[in-house]
Amino acid sequence: MVRTILTTVGTSLLTNFSRQHGDVGADTEERILRFLRESSPEQASAETNSLSRLLKDGDRIVFLHSETDEGKLCAAALDKYFTSQGHSCEVREIPALSYHQSRFKMRGLRSLVAMMIDMIRKEADQGFEVMINATGGFKAEIAYATLVGLLFDVPVYYIHEAFREIIEMPPSPIAWDYSLLADYEEFFEWLNTDLRLTKDVDTRLKVLPGEVKLLLSEEDGYTMLSPAGEVFYEAYLAHLEKFKDVGLFLSDRACKTYTSADANVKSMYARSLLKVRSPVLRGNGSAQVSNCDCMVYPKGRKDERIFYFEDTRGAIYVCELSRHTDQSYKRLISRGVKRKDYNHFLPFHEV
Repeated sequence: MVRTILTTVGTSLLTNFSRQHGDVGADTEERILRFLRESSPEQASAETNSLSRLLKDGDRIVFLHSETDEGKLCAAALDKYFTSQGHSCEVREIPALSYHQSRFKMRGLRSLVAMMIDMIRKEADQGFEVMINATGGFKAEIAYATLVGLLFDVPVYYIHEAFREIIEMPPSPIAWDYSLLADYEEFFEWLNTDLRLTKDVDTRLKVLPGEVKLLLSEEDGYTMLSPAGEVFYEAYLAHLEKFKDVGLFLSDRACKTYTSADANVKSMYARSLLKVRSPVLRGNGSAQVSNCDCMVYPKGRKDERIFYFEDTRGAIYVCELSRHTDQSYKRLISRGVKRKDYNHFLPFHEV
């Protein structure tokens, strides 16, 4: 299988070159290339040091560099060097990732995680195995690259400074809890579809839990997802996508409730029906209620309630759709929802 190694690029190549040859000049790139060819991978740069331990025949490398002259120069030299070694290489500049503190903190790191996530998806769609080499670059780049790897099940590698050996952060075996994003999905979707004024965001935040604000950042009068918030939100969407084909069936009564609902209610039901396919969201967000042998999703301060059960293959069978606001949930609890009373189910199709 072809492997793609996403590699963050720093300026250790320039630092090491200058240490031996003085300040860079007009012929910098050619001199640096000569330095790369004449030096050992360990002595040349953090990127060559780590890649020398990772690369296999047929691997392709994507160099991700900052929006700085130094970053461009290092990435260009590394590109030419590894291309000459027989590897397919690509260079990508991270917009707004620069030495300007405010731009770096918000736009630069958001650009970094957005580009990495986009590349992970595209490479995986082509059947390539993706790895992240996070040895080079700003320390914050390395931290967020590692977070992307953990949440998108991609191994992350870096060189340990003290022991000078390659360290692997394997894909996490932990099932991440996306309950906060699932519960307030409409807010995060609204926030992420356009630039939002801080005053408008603050109005919405008044009725949301304080944890939501931990995923946000403010800049120049606008509030948006922080770099970490961007990673978690995109990972949440990827998580939902992973389970979109899980079998989901509605009883005749549930079908009637769904198709007869107005557009807003129908959309609300559709969102929850998408989420209930996820075993993580289902496990964290369901409850057993009295007088019923079905589980109910979601629990908490939501209007909609789905009465469902699952079979041994993991397919979901929805007996009833109900709401608090129209009292249908209360009536169903009073009447009781029993699986034996529901024998005919149809596959769910969002309309």
